[in-house]
Order: sequence, then C-alpha cells, then structure tokens
Amino acid sequence: MFPTKFLLCLIFQGLLLHAASSTEPLKAMTWNIKWFPGGFQEATKADKTEHIKAASLIVEKAKPDIFLAQEIRDEKAFRNLIKNNPAIKLHILTKFLEFDGKTPSPQQCAIASKLELHSGWQESFKSTKKLPGLQRGFAFAALKHPDGGLIMVYSIHLRSNRGSENPEEAKKIAATRAESVRQIIAHKNEMIKKFSREKIVGWLIGGDFNTNHDGQFPLCNAINDMVKAGFHNTWNTTPQKDRITWRNNPRFEDFKPTTFDYIFTSGFTKNQAIIVPNVSLKVSDHAPVILNLSVP
Repeated sequence: MFPTKFLLCLIFQGLLLHAASSTEPLKAMTWNIKWFPGGFQEATKADKTEHIKAASLIVEKAKPDIFLAQEIRDEKAFRNLIKNNPAIKLHILTKFLEFDGKTPSPQQCAIASKLELHSGWQESFKSTKKLPGLQRGFAFAALKHPDGGLIMVYSIHLRSNRGSENPEEAKKIAATRAESVRQIIAHKNEMIKKFSREKIVGWLIGGDFNTNHDGQFPLCNAINDMVKAGFHNTWNTTPQKDRITWRNNPRFEDFKPTTFDYIFTSGFTKNQAIIVPNVSLKVSDHAPVILNLSVP
C-alpha cells in the first residue's frame, strides 16, 4: 500500500493540473461596424441612435472576452455599444488624423476586453520614400491572461480598394498594404524585446484587411506575408463560402461578397474562426468574426 502522505501528494498534484487546464477558451471577436455610429458618413442623430442599439444587441449576444473593432468614429457611442457587457472595458481607441493633420479620422480602431490591461497605445504607420503620406495604423494592447502572462493584441484596418480599377493605383494599394503588414511584424519583434521580462502567451491580430488569400487581388500579398511571418490564418481551411465577411453593398457594385476580415494568431491552438450569422446590412456590411483562443 502507498503511504498516506504520498497519496495526498498525488491528489494535490492532480488538482493543480486540473486547475491549470480548466480555464475556458477566451472568445475573441473582430468587427468592422461601418461608420459607427450611424452606418454611413451623413448619418442623422436618429440613425446613430438606432445603429448603437442594433449593434449593441449583437455584441451583447456574442459576449466576447476580447473585442477588436474598426470604423469607430465616436468614443461615447462605442462605450454605449459595450455598456450592456459590464465586464468589457474600452482599453484603446485610436485617434488618427486625416491628411490635413488636424481633422480626426472618422474610422478609428478599438480594443476592448474583459481582461486586465497591462499597457497599450496606438501606433501610426510610418511613411517611406516610396510611400509618403501613409495613413492609419493600429491599436495595440498587452492584456493579462487569466492564467498569467500576456496576450499581445492588435486591431487593424488596412487600406481600402477604392481606385483599384486603375492599374497604377492598384499597385500602390498593394504596396501600401504590404508596407503596413511589414510594420506590424516589425512592431511585434520590438514588443518581444520590450516585454522580454514578461511571459507572452500568444499574439492576436484582427481586423479588416480589405484583401484575402483567394487570388482576388493578385498584386496583394498581405495575407501570405502574415503567414510567412509565422502567424496562423484562422480561415486557412475554411471553405470560401463559409467565410464571406463582407456582403455586397449597393454603393460598391464592382466588388462581389468576399472575405475581408481576418484573425491571425501565434502561440494559441490553431483553431478556425467562424462568422456571426444573420447580421443585417443595416448594421454593417461586414460580419463579425469570432475565434476561440486556447493555449496548447
């Protein structure tokens, strides 16, 4: 027979192992909410009120632990969007400016979460000789994982396809996205050094990439560049028909419904994302994308 102390030790160790692996997967969601609030640039006060109400119901039902949002133009409205999920706190909302350097952009990126914020900020894309005047950037946050360590989170919105019917403009758009991805990857490498004394559990990058890995935009390699950098494309084995994140907007008849919204991970189990179904075009032309984050 085993000594009583030995048996107690085995039981205690078993409890510790169970506790270490019992944390439920975290739910991450990314969503371009389309000119939020209002749904379009010239929205009235009534349009904005209705948009907040409709979008908040979707967020409330989805219950994300980490929420990445794009096309946000009003902080108060975004706080109203998440107020029915009291555990979710707004951590970062970018404040990028338009070309004039004075006017706030109407399309900002946000990070909100139930997790505690370690640190975070916005990062602007830096212009280059070949690409002067680069706009936008990303929201970044280091969030505390429930089991210890940090999750490094990015909310991004890459350049749109407007003007891509012109061959020269299409080249510029592809080059802009490539440079944006290069700078995101460079930032990741900087964060590895900056947080060298911390345990990094994993990386989460989500948002509207305005491109895909289906060959629809042959000049653009942004998605492949993310994969080459070591990120897992959470759409990589999902059939195209099951990942239509952007639905046809009558204002943009040149583009068919397609995949624009992605979640990339590193360090987490290589799960596939899913789309939140039945989101009305009145709320957004983009569907929210959800991913369960679990540690191997």
